[in-house]
Amino acid sequence: MFHTELSNRVSGEFPGSRLLYRHVYAIASLLVISLLSSFTLTQHLAICNWFDGFLGGLAHPVLGLHHMVSVVAIGLISGVVVRGTFIPAGFVFATLLGTINHLLYLDLPGAETAIAFFTIVFAVMLAIPSQPNLMVVVLLTATAGLFHGYTYGQAILETPISSQIAYMLGLTLTQFVVAMSAREIGNIISVGKLQNIRNAGFAFWAIGIVFLSYSII
Repeated sequence: MFHTELSNRVSGEFPGSRLLYRHVYAIASLLVISLLSSFTLTQHLAICNWFDGFLGGLAHPVLGLHHMVSVVAIGLISGVVVRGTFIPAGFVFATLLGTINHLLYLDLPGAETAIAFFTIVFAVMLAIPSQPNLMVVVLLTATAGLFHGYTYGQAILETPISSQIAYMLGLTLTQFVVAMSAREIGNIISVGKLQNIRNAGFAFWAIGIVFLSYSII
C-alpha cells in the first residue's frame, strides 16, 4: 500500500527520529486525553458565544476517541501514499460540509455507525500492505468527513452564527494539525519501520470494532 524509500541510518537512528518522537508523544498524549474524556466527559459542551464556539471546535475532535482515531489514521495513510496531501484536505473540507449539513437540518442517518465503520476501513488500509487508488482513498475519507462533520454540528445547533463560524474554524484547525502531525509520522516511519504503521492499523481496527458494536446496540 505504501510508498517507501531507502533509509539512511545516522548513529543508529533513521532520519527525522527526533521529530518523529515529538510527533508521537503529541499524538499519544492527545489519544490518552481522548480516551479518558470519551468515558468521563460529555462531548457536547455548552456554547454561548464565539469564544466558546472556538474552544469547543478545538476540543471536540480530541474529546471523542472515535473522531481522534479516524483523524490520526487518515494522517498516517496520507503520509505513506504518494500525493497523500489530498487525503486529509478532502477529509477536513468534507467535515465542514457535514457540519453545515446538520445546521441546515438535512438529516444524515447512522452517522455514529458510519464513523466506526470508516475507522475500521482506514485501519485495514494501514494494516494491509496493498496499494489503493489515491482517488478511492480521497473519496472514502471525504465521505467519512461528512459523517464526522454531521455529528460535530449537533453541538452548535441553535447557537449564534458567530459561534458556529468560530466552532468550525476550531474544528478545522485541530483536525488539520492532528492529521498533518500524523502525516509527518507516516512519512518518517515509511522510510524506517513500516511495521509500526501496520501495528497502529491493528490497534485502530480494534477501537473501531468497539465503537461499531457500541453504536449498533
